[in-house]
Amino acid sequence: MTTSSTPNILSSPSLGDNASTPHENNTSTFSKKLLIAIPFLSLLLFVIIDSQTSHHVQTAFQSLLAWISAHLVAGIFALITVYILATVAFLPGSILTLGSGFVYGKAFGLGSGVALASGVVFVGACCGAIISFLLGRYLLREWVGERLVKRYPMFMALDEALKQQGFQIFLLLRLSPIVPFNAINYIGGVTAISLKDYTRALIGILPGTVLYCFIGASAGSLSESQDGVNGPATVAIIGKAAMGNHRIYCHFRFC
Repeated sequence: MTTSSTPNILSSPSLGDNASTPHENNTSTFSKKLLIAIPFLSLLLFVIIDSQTSHHVQTAFQSLLAWISAHLVAGIFALITVYILATVAFLPGSILTLGSGFVYGKAFGLGSGVALASGVVFVGACCGAIISFLLGRYLLREWVGERLVKRYPMFMALDEALKQQGFQIFLLLRLSPIVPFNAINYIGGVTAISLKDYTRALIGILPGTVLYCFIGASAGSLSESQDGVNGPATVAIIGKAAMGNHRIYCHFRFC
């Protein structure tokens, strides 16, 4: 006696049960992005309000730098971590850069101190910039591609230029001290520049980092180092650097 084996249709899952519709996928992706965007926007709003009112962030940075001066080795890792968070959260990194130059300059001398402070700040800034780039690409790249790049020829041409010559363009942007560091990190993420070219171009922030650390190391006190970036000598250096980068860009673009 033989029994025929027939498939149990009721117990076997159909293909439609596991398949998700495009609408469901879009909703899930939007929800994930929203979970990231809401805390980030809340933090950004707090930073903006705090910078105009109580200055809790600036006070916290000053306390951190005072702690680092008493814990030089552990302070290296603390400064890198805080600099990463500051870069992602749009916090002004100039206070940390100048302060690190002052702290390590006083501890190890002008030359060694500036070199150490520059290295620490550079590592923290690069890691924060890459994280910001990835956040911008995940949260906004699709929207920018659909709403701007595909609809407006100017944005399409700019996107294509960054795709083909992203390293050169972003290197010049990084060399310019008047381009906002935190903002350009996220802007890079929504363009077509590759992560490789974007990361390579971060070498362009090194001259400015060394300059800020040197100014901090040359100050007589921690508060003086934080005010040094607004001094006339520094403004003159930044102005000349910006003009030099403009000439380099014109030569690169039109020659």
